[in-house]
Amino acid sequence: MNNKIYILYHGSFGELVTEHLAMSELAEQIVSLYDLKVASVSLDDPENDMPEDIPLPECDLLLVLTILPKAGDLVPIIVERTGAKAVLWPIEDPNLIPEGRYSIEEELKKKGIHVEFPEPLCSLETSENELVNSFVEHFGKPKFELKVNEKNKVIEGVKVIRDTPCGTASKISEKLVGMSYKDMKSFEDAVAQMHDNECVAYMGPERPIMQQAGRLLVDAIKEAL
Repeated sequence: MNNKIYILYHGSFGELVTEHLAMSELAEQIVSLYDLKVASVSLDDPENDMPEDIPLPECDLLLVLTILPKAGDLVPIIVERTGAKAVLWPIEDPNLIPEGRYSIEEELKKKGIHVEFPEPLCSLETSENELVNSFVEHFGKPKFELKVNEKNKVIEGVKVIRDTPCGTASKISEKLVGMSYKDMKSFEDAVAQMHDNECVAYMGPERPIMQQAGRLLVDAIKEAL
């Protein structure tokens, strides 16, 4: 499906994912990218706080990446003006959860707009919505295919079947070739460290999203093994 994707982003994670997607096989489907820097929105008249330079192209899927919490009130307006049919709004940092998340979700659903808040985006494997599913065919929960030397327990080749949206899976895949998995604990620790060196998701004791993403990656490689 050649769905039109519009990306609203902000901050380091948003920039990282946007840059990776813009260089991916989905590049031709991306109709616009916009850094939504708005920090505050009027509850009475949010339209007054819409940036004058914001593009409003026709799209099917709106991808919202780590915009500031109060900027979320602009999303329903943007959805209406672009004709988006689904919104994918991952939670990569609990400090950036939209302030009016549940009211925004309710407003969109009343208009027949599908919305999802995966935490993190690389945990997404499937969806009941075909627009989100078409995205997840390429990016989401990592999936690998490995060529191994079973006798020596060494990885000889790696193919990324589904990349993480930030590109961490594809970056790490290049480093897996030649690695031994004879000592599985040491192997897992090494992969987890490589992940943490690349991942920019939130890491805190109350919500260790980076650690969760790292576990997803390690498990995907173990499954491929």
